[in-house]
Order: sequence, then C-alpha cells, then structure tokens
Amino acid sequence: MPTKARQRISGKICWQCRNLLEPNPNNQGERLCAKCTEARQPSLRNIYMYYMFSTDWYCQFLEADLKTPLPRKFRFSTSDKVVELAERGRGLKDLACRQALKQGIGIGRGGIHLYLTDHQYNKLKRC
Repeated sequence: MPTKARQRISGKICWQCRNLLEPNPNNQGERLCAKCTEARQPSLRNIYMYYMFSTDWYCQFLEADLKTPLPRKFRFSTSDKVVELAERGRGLKDLACRQALKQGIGIGRGGIHLYLTDHQYNKLKRC
C-alpha cells in the first residue's frame, strides 16, 4: 500500500486535500481538515424570527440587519409550531436559546436568530 494511502487511512492526512492533520488518538481513520469540513457544509443565512401571540401565534422574519422584513409570515394556533419552526431553522443550538424561546412563549412575544439554508431562505423570500 502506498505511503499516502496509509497516512490517509490512519488519519494523519486529510482525505480530501492531503494536508497534514494534528494527531488525535481518539479519532482514528479517514478524517477531514477544518478547511475541507467547512467547505462541505452548506452556507447558512442568518435571519431573525419575531413571534408574538394575540389570538394565535404570529411569526415574522427579518434579514440579518434586523430592519428588512421578508415577505412571508406565518400564523399558528399552538406554540408547538413556533418551537418546531425554530428547530427546523437551527435556532435552538444550545440551552440558552431553548430557554429564551421558552421564556418568550411564556410572556407571549420574543425573537430568535435562525440559520437557514439557501433553499429555506428562498422559500421565505417568496410570498
């Protein structure tokens, strides 16, 4: 077996770009470097979702500048749908975000940052 293949299989070099990797005894086998891992992930768009309760749950979306509204708006009968929307938009990345969403639902209004793929973002841009 050639030397490069052994290094790739043992996790010493990136399997995509063949650059040397930091030794990691816990992670054996083929690995990607940080640059190649980032390149393989889809680019995500940061938007802000504002939600409030009047007779039902109303959700509006703003661009990252927090000034430009997106045309699509949602109305839900239960707060579970607001939580589901936040989960699908990768907004519940840690415990603090989950608690902030729960508190906002408890008082009847709030907002959360979502990280959407280009496909999800384009759906919000359409009316």
